[in-house]
Amino acid sequence: MCDKNKPSVQDIAELCFRKFESLPKTGKPTANQWTVLAGIVEFNRRTGDSQLVALGCGTKCIGQSKLCSRGLVLNDSHAEVLARRAFLRFLYQELKHERIFHWNSKLSSYDMDEHVEFHFLSTQTPCGDACIQDEGESEKQAKRQRLDEESDIVFTGAKLIGDLSDDPMQQTPGVLRTKPGRGERTLSMSCSDKIARWNVLGVQGAILDFLISKPTYFSSLNFCCADAQLESLERAIFKRWEGKPFQHLRFQPQKPQIRIDSSISFEFSQRSDWQPSPTGLVWSHLPEDLRPYEISVNGKRQGVTKKKMNTPQAALAVSKYKLFLAFLDLLRFNPKLSEKFGQKLSDLELMTYTSCKELAMDYQLAWRQIKDKYFLQWTKKPHELLNFSSIPNE
Repeated sequence: MCDKNKPSVQDIAELCFRKFESLPKTGKPTANQWTVLAGIVEFNRRTGDSQLVALGCGTKCIGQSKLCSRGLVLNDSHAEVLARRAFLRFLYQELKHERIFHWNSKLSSYDMDEHVEFHFLSTQTPCGDACIQDEGESEKQAKRQRLDEESDIVFTGAKLIGDLSDDPMQQTPGVLRTKPGRGERTLSMSCSDKIARWNVLGVQGAILDFLISKPTYFSSLNFCCADAQLESLERAIFKRWEGKPFQHLRFQPQKPQIRIDSSISFEFSQRSDWQPSPTGLVWSHLPEDLRPYEISVNGKRQGVTKKKMNTPQAALAVSKYKLFLAFLDLLRFNPKLSEKFGQKLSDLELMTYTSCKELAMDYQLAWRQIKDKYFLQWTKKPHELLNFSSIPNE
């Protein structure tokens, strides 16, 4: 009954595409628009069962001047990041119902079922280092030239971090980059860099990490796109850090299985004669009464009136603010968790988002160490952008 065959790239893609097709037409790409789709599939090695638990579609990222100090706006709406945020929403719901989690009274945290694993899929190579092939100088020059020409081949538009007097579009392999964009420069790291970070610290992030006994890693990363190169993906996700060992009892760099199936095509994949869809789509495996599906525009919930544009009503359920509320709601649901923090729930509810993240001391220490080892140039957002509380300032 153990270790039944894992889902293939085709199996994972089928679950993602089927869910995408079942979603309402509103918010999806229209004629001559393209998008990127990313999904996360739960697989049970004991039963052999698979199910889609998170889905995201999107290509947009907002500039530095549009960042929100109250956690209401999504900075990064690339598909991979939206899928991961949808996954966090799913995990909060699962922690309440203890289907794949079980309370460990000795550790005062939740253990995940040892038979459960998660598989990630994207219909496009992650922006940043994974898009770059390590070639000779003449080939790099040709690629740089092609970057400005119309082509169905995807090269990274993600920008090098450092002296902006240099060419930030140089296709240099192995370095950190911020998200691509023609307008104002963003503070969001490329998807290649974010996935590389998840590959060491886990997908769960700081606050959730404090509630679970082990970090959550992807068992496989799957790509169904013609431009994906295994060597580039492996370098971007873990090989560029080889030779810089990181030792930690809890967090360890992973070597996930990376699979490419270029025979699978997504109907809204990027084309040079199409425009990127302006909307983002987010779906989590949740009961329908919790509104598992949302549409985003410029990092906010679609359909919000102008009057409510800067209020919590504009925030998506996967925004920092709403996920912070989900965290506090879980503390109310299981009072033993607030005891772990060594504070009363009423005190925690008055704390800022940053303060709660800092309580996850093990995670924060590891992140500081990892930054020194691997991610020295990782962008730092202004402190005031994370200093909001659960009580909105209307």
